[in-house]
Amino acid sequence: MKTTFFSIALLLGCLAFLSAQDIYLPVSSSSETAKAEYFKALQAGENANIPGFFDGMKAAVKTDPNFFMAYVNLVFAETAFGQYEKAAAFIKPALLLTLPASTRMNESIAKPWKQWTKTRKPTRLNTWKRYRRLPPTRLKPMTCDWSAAWLSKDPKAAVKHLLRLLELRPEYGGGYNTLGYNYMALQEMDKAKAAFEKYIELAPNEPNAYDSMGEYYLNTGDYAKSAEYYDRAVALGMEGSKNGAEKARAAIAQKGN
Repeated sequence: MKTTFFSIALLLGCLAFLSAQDIYLPVSSSSETAKAEYFKALQAGENANIPGFFDGMKAAVKTDPNFFMAYVNLVFAETAFGQYEKAAAFIKPALLLTLPASTRMNESIAKPWKQWTKTRKPTRLNTWKRYRRLPPTRLKPMTCDWSAAWLSKDPKAAVKHLLRLLELRPEYGGGYNTLGYNYMALQEMDKAKAAFEKYIELAPNEPNAYDSMGEYYLNTGDYAKSAEYYDRAVALGMEGSKNGAEKARAAIAQKGN
């Protein structure tokens, strides 16, 4: 599944593509339960599990109403779906919080939000540009390259940024997923296949990995393989993959492939 939702929703802070807790952006919650829900939601987001992402983030703010970074993720996600009033509903309590002085990234997010609450314009707040100016960390180049990959709207440029990102974090399955789709957009199908295979290798129990490979084979005309991978995604719990499997089987019936 092409994770357009998460490419957009997590763009501004690049908050959910880091699956090792030691390299997440800082969180301010002191509740271990809330943080567990938060990290669980981030991992769901990495693998295009949209309901799991929302359920986890909402559980995090319910457990800890002062959990700023959980509000951040909910705002960006609702914005990605065009749900600006819902996003504003999460911005309101977030802006009432007193942010720790050490979390400068939080302040860089809150500042443009305050302006947004006045205009209510559905604009992309380029928080990542502010983040580039913060002191260097391992996170900074990862954040900027992920952001630039989406902002470029250019598959060739996106591939460049994604390859740099994956040099820094080669275990990031979601990065290979996005890389594969950009290679497909460039009609570099062998490279796309290799990227999706790497995603499966890194996340063998994630249905989205098989859904993406199913889409690859659908695009290359191997409908039997496409149906096989879509079926594996369904078996792992991704109900939406049934539509892809049906398309593949319809193509088999029509073309005998």
